[in-house]
Amino acid sequence: MLIKNRIFYIIIDFAAIVCSYILTMLAKYASLQSAEFLTERWYGVILVIFSYLVVLLFYQSPTPFMERTLWNESKYVFFETMYMALVLAFLLYLMKLGGNASRAFYLLYFFFNFFCICLGRLYCKVLLISYYHRQERRKRLVIFANRGNASEVMKKFAGSGHYDCDAVALVLIDGGNPDQAELNVIEQSEKGIHMMSSQSETAEFLKKQVVDEALISIPETSKEYLNGLISRLENIGIVVHVTVDTFGLTEREKVIGRFGSYRVLTYCSRVFGPVELFTKRVMDIAGGLVGGLLTILLGIFVVPAIYLESPGPVVFKQIRIGKNGRQFYIYKFRSMYMDAEERKKELMNQNQMNGLMFKVKDDPRITKIGKFIRKTSIDEFPQFFNVLKGDMSLVGTRPPTIDEFMKYEEHHKRRLSLKPGITGLWQVSGRNHINDFEDVVKLDLQYIDNWSVWSDLKILLQTVFVVTLGRGAE
Repeated sequence: MLIKNRIFYIIIDFAAIVCSYILTMLAKYASLQSAEFLTERWYGVILVIFSYLVVLLFYQSPTPFMERTLWNESKYVFFETMYMALVLAFLLYLMKLGGNASRAFYLLYFFFNFFCICLGRLYCKVLLISYYHRQERRKRLVIFANRGNASEVMKKFAGSGHYDCDAVALVLIDGGNPDQAELNVIEQSEKGIHMMSSQSETAEFLKKQVVDEALISIPETSKEYLNGLISRLENIGIVVHVTVDTFGLTEREKVIGRFGSYRVLTYCSRVFGPVELFTKRVMDIAGGLVGGLLTILLGIFVVPAIYLESPGPVVFKQIRIGKNGRQFYIYKFRSMYMDAEERKKELMNQNQMNGLMFKVKDDPRITKIGKFIRKTSIDEFPQFFNVLKGDMSLVGTRPPTIDEFMKYEEHHKRRLSLKPGITGLWQVSGRNHINDFEDVVKLDLQYIDNWSVWSDLKILLQTVFVVTLGRGAE
């Protein structure tokens, strides 16, 4: 539980923060004192530690400490350090000290801080693994399984890399023994494990042997037997873990929480934490402000050109479907003639997309200036105002029209479980070469299931590359 609460590495993080500050002072001033600025003296580290504690309250990795790879840990520390810098900058602003701060000092400090925290956490993991290397310090686990899933349970346990726990026994609660193939898998998964099937033998083992915890995975068993087994193990003083599949649930993402007065298991294909959503929204606001300014500047040149070729409203407004079916108005620089929607019906037989999207090569409804702004993606720029309003995100899925949405099948709607975006995985994957709507859905779901801040940054960089070279534009 200490590891889950991050007590182990928080102490080491404190040491890393202090060490980083000392290194920065020595690197910049060759001394632990500086007369230049209050927070560049040694006690300025107090502000940095406070910033760290603020970040610690709101930013948490979804992966437990000991299960994070070196790459994942580095990404986590990078964002943690970045958020610390933002909090510290805000504190200096509130204290009216920001104007006197040395930017070089803090850039150098956060450079040292990133590497010191990474090294500190690596050292922490080595210490923990060394501590639990001795058998007397490791927890002893009994696994309860059905005959049909015993080999799978043992394979999963062996592959989960438990550094503080050993499986000492396997109990087949429905009697009998696994066949030779299953037995070989079990023996390869855990050496020296004691196998039992009779109730009397199991009772004697639990009573006489050292057992700290139990793992129960018995999906083919009645609720009454499961409740009785849990109560019996709790009475002995054994910590009990019950797998989700025991209750007939599949292995998809879920979290335990509260819904009003109920204790619930929240169950969906992807659970997004509030910190993740907040980070994405901050990125959207920052990008929306920059994009909105660029839209205004581009509009000085684009708006007159659109109007001179095709008089009428220069900004195209259309109802689109957003997150989970919400309707909103999307904005674009108009790239088609005013009667484009009426003429769309005449062109439906030329649609090049299979499924619920519409695309025609050399669309006759597009104006000359429209071809240019589409080729350069300038027509999409007004959508930055959709981002600022909160209807859209910088990166997401393509928002469908009402007509497209009404034809959706059930599995199509999951692509709308996040806000639609100006760009997305489909747009940077060569959209001109994708002619099947189901392929678009696969890319959208791939984006949702694997979303991270890094993936958004990667797609944004790829979008700049695609737009610059004119690839994938309609």
